[in-house]
Amino acid sequence: MNGKGLLRLIAIAVLVLPLGGCWNSRELNELAVVSGIGMDLVPETDEYRVTFQLVNPSSTSTSTSPGSGKPAVVVVSATDKTMFGALRRASKHVTRQLFFAHTQLIVLGEPLARDGINDIFDIFERSHELRLNSEILVARGSDAASVMKLLTPVESLPALGLVKKAQNTSSVWGENRPISVFDVIHGITGEGDLTINAVKINGDAEEGKKKSNLEGSETLTETVMSGLGVFRQGKLIYWMKDSEARGTEWLLNQIEETVLDIDADDKKESVAVNIIYSRTEVKTTIENGLPVFHVTIAEEGSVNETDSFVDLSKREDIMKLEQELEKKTRAEVMQAFHKGQQLESDIFNFGNELKRTNPQEWAALDGDWGRIFAEGKLDLKIKAYIRSTGMSLKPYIPEGK
Repeated sequence: MNGKGLLRLIAIAVLVLPLGGCWNSRELNELAVVSGIGMDLVPETDEYRVTFQLVNPSSTSTSTSPGSGKPAVVVVSATDKTMFGALRRASKHVTRQLFFAHTQLIVLGEPLARDGINDIFDIFERSHELRLNSEILVARGSDAASVMKLLTPVESLPALGLVKKAQNTSSVWGENRPISVFDVIHGITGEGDLTINAVKINGDAEEGKKKSNLEGSETLTETVMSGLGVFRQGKLIYWMKDSEARGTEWLLNQIEETVLDIDADDKKESVAVNIIYSRTEVKTTIENGLPVFHVTIAEEGSVNETDSFVDLSKREDIMKLEQELEKKTRAEVMQAFHKGQQLESDIFNFGNELKRTNPQEWAALDGDWGRIFAEGKLDLKIKAYIRSTGMSLKPYIPEGK
């Protein structure tokens, strides 16, 4: 082949090569965008019921008036022996092909969670359509379908609203943390057990599906974050809430920001301290055949409110508040730790830490880690520091009042 022919061949290859880039393209008006997925177990048939929350394109169309009354989402369900089968069966209910690239949320029903979740995430790792970074929640006291069908105020897409609610409460209250499908798979395949954020329906779930639920200034049916679900060997065994849930997040080094009401000399829980920094360091050792968990927590906060006489201009008064802050933090951490030991469930990642730092000692304990963890000891050190007292040092309330 002469040089001229070679140039022609190269030119043809350059022109033809880009043509293969659109071989599997799909038009937007042929897709049904899935914003959330609910997974439930049908006890009678031992099948999976998968509920899809689909974005309603007609409700977001510029030609549709706001008062048209069309909901922002449409919910469909399908049942099959496998998750993938349910995904495909859903085609019988929708006019468009399901599109999962924008799926924000996965919700697990409580019956499914109690039966076991170890097998249901296989499809997420195999499928190129499903996302591993989707937020995951477990429905407390209900099935996932009921959560998927609720309409929410402020956010037109309920799935997106739940994701933002979980992220918001984890960043300012501290009883939850962002948990994705990838995090759950890592927890299932790792050493120890895991926790998943819980969501609860307050009110009548049937009324929550109606648009009338959003027409008043007060929403009568709503979803609220409700602590953590504890999973041992892939099965839901306990609900952690309030101080137990926050103590768990402390041990996992997942506190971004939270508020502690601590005692003053003359009144209980009268000083609100906003924790703005928290750092937890963990080291696991084996002493006399049993694990010792060395945990150090450093935290900083600011005094945001006082409902008693506290003279913040005096260093000794601030030191008393720091001691109370350490005391309150210790109480919550110990409460969570003792509950984990009572359940024989290492949800604090201690086993993974021991395996990482000392694989030989871990190999000797691996077979019975739940029981051994329950017999372990927590060596807890807390150092609290109040960084700011706001713009006022002298209390409004006179001493003795």
